[in-house]
Amino acid sequence: MPYLNLRPSQVILDPANPRLPDGTSSDKEAINRLIEEGAEALASLARDIVRTGQTNPAEIPIAMKQGSKYLILEGNRRFAALKLLKDPTLADNEEYRKLFERAAAARGNPPKSIYTLIVASREEADPWIILRHTGENGGVGIKRWSAGQIATHRRRANKSIDSGTLRSIVIADSLEEAYPADEELVELVRRVRREKLTNIGRFFSSEVLAALHFSIDVDKASSLDSRTLFVSHSTAQLRDFFLWAINFIQEHSVDAYKNAAVRHQVLLSAAHLIPSSADAAAEPFRLTDGVLDYSDELEDESITEDASDEESDAEDGFTRDENDPDPRAGSGGESDSQSSTSPLVGHDSQPGRQRREARPEKYLLQNLKLPHHPERVQRILAECRSLEMEQSPGIACVMIRVIVELSLSSPEALSLAGSTESTSLREKITRMLKFLDPNIEHAIHRDKELAQAYIEASELGVQYLNGFVHNPNVRPDVHLARRFSSAFRPLLRRIDEAL
Repeated sequence: MPYLNLRPSQVILDPANPRLPDGTSSDKEAINRLIEEGAEALASLARDIVRTGQTNPAEIPIAMKQGSKYLILEGNRRFAALKLLKDPTLADNEEYRKLFERAAAARGNPPKSIYTLIVASREEADPWIILRHTGENGGVGIKRWSAGQIATHRRRANKSIDSGTLRSIVIADSLEEAYPADEELVELVRRVRREKLTNIGRFFSSEVLAALHFSIDVDKASSLDSRTLFVSHSTAQLRDFFLWAINFIQEHSVDAYKNAAVRHQVLLSAAHLIPSSADAAAEPFRLTDGVLDYSDELEDESITEDASDEESDAEDGFTRDENDPDPRAGSGGESDSQSSTSPLVGHDSQPGRQRREARPEKYLLQNLKLPHHPERVQRILAECRSLEMEQSPGIACVMIRVIVELSLSSPEALSLAGSTESTSLREKITRMLKFLDPNIEHAIHRDKELAQAYIEASELGVQYLNGFVHNPNVRPDVHLARRFSSAFRPLLRRIDEAL
C-alpha cells in the first residue's frame, strides 16, 4: 500500500464520517460540526500537535484520491485540527476561534504534513477503520490496557497517577521483588494485579499502613528516587500475613473493606498473622532488603558479601526525603505514614516461618553460567557480573535485553524455536518457551520456573525491554532490572541446557 505526506490544503474531510451522522456539504461545515462535537477536545488535540510537532505516529490516517484532492477516511479530527491551526477563522463561533488562535500562537512547530496511507476505495479502508474504532474484535482489534497496566506505564514513564493506584503498584512490586521464589504468593499478587490492582491500594489505606508499621516513601538507595514499601518486620515474619491479605482482596469485593472502620475489623480478624510490635525493628527498612532465599543457587561467597552490606545498611539507618512525612508520626491525613503504636500490631502472634534470608540480587543475572552459548554471550555475561544494579540500573536494563536477544538469536537457538533473525523479540521468547514447555500457555500446567518469562513476554515486559533501547520516555530503575533478571534467568539457563 502506498503512503504520502499530505498537507492540510491537499485534503478534504469526509462528509460520511460517523461523527457527522447527517453528512455535510462543505469542508468548513465538517470542521464546525467537529468543533460542536467537542470544541475543547479538538483544541486540546491542536495544542498537543503544536507542542510535539507531530500527530500520533502510532495511528496513521487513511485517505483516498478524490479529484485533485484526497478524501480523509480515517484521521478527520487530526486534519481538522491542522486546518484550524493554519486558519482559526474556519471556526464560525468567535469563542472557539479564539481557542485555536491561542493554540496556534503557542510555542511549538506543528507539522506541515501528515504521513498518510492511501487506499483505492472506501471499501479497502473499511476493515481497518472498523478495527480501529470497535474494540478488541476477538483479539484482532485494539486491546485496551487495564487501569493497572495504564498506571504501571505512567509510573515507569514518570507520569503522575492517582496516589491510591501508586500505592497499589508499589506494594505489588515490592511483594514480587521480596518473595521472588514464593510461587504461591507471587502468582496471587500477579492475578490481583491483573484483575483488581486498585483494590490493593484501597485495602492498604493510610491507616492500615500505619497500623502495620508500614510506610511508602522515596527510596534513597535508588538513583531514581522511586517509592518503595518500608516495613519494620522481616519478610519471613510478614509472609503469611501478606498471603492472607492478597487472597482476601482477591476473594472479596471492595465493600468488604470500604471504609476505615470495616478495615479495622478485617485486620482484627487476622491479628494472629500480624507480627508483634515487640519484634519490630528500631528503624523501618525496605521490604525488598530481606528477600527470602528458597534455593541453593546463590554462592556462599555472595551471601557473605551481602551480609556485610546489610550490617552497613543497619548502621546507616533509613533516610527519607525531607519533604516526606515522618514514618513514625501518626496516621492523620492522607499520607502513607506509619504509627509508632497500634492496637493491631503487638497482638500475640506467630513470628511466621523462619527461613534463611538474603539481600536482593546485587549483580545482573547473578551466578548464571551459560557454557553452551556462543562465546560472545559468555563474554558479555561475565562482564555483567561486575555490574551492580543499584549503581547502574539503566545499563542493567539495557544489558538484560541484549543478553536475552543474543541468546535467542544464535543459529542453534533459532533452529530450536523455529524462529528467524527477523522474528520479533516477543515472538522469539514465546516460541522458545513453547519449545521448552509445550504447556507454557496453560496457567495450571505450565513449568513454574518459566512462568515469569512467559508473563513478561505476554504482557508489557518486552515492550519495556524494547523501550529501554528505543524510547527515551521509558525510565529504567533497579526494580525493573531485578525483575527482568529474575524473570529471564531460568529461561536463559534452560536454553543453555537445550543447546
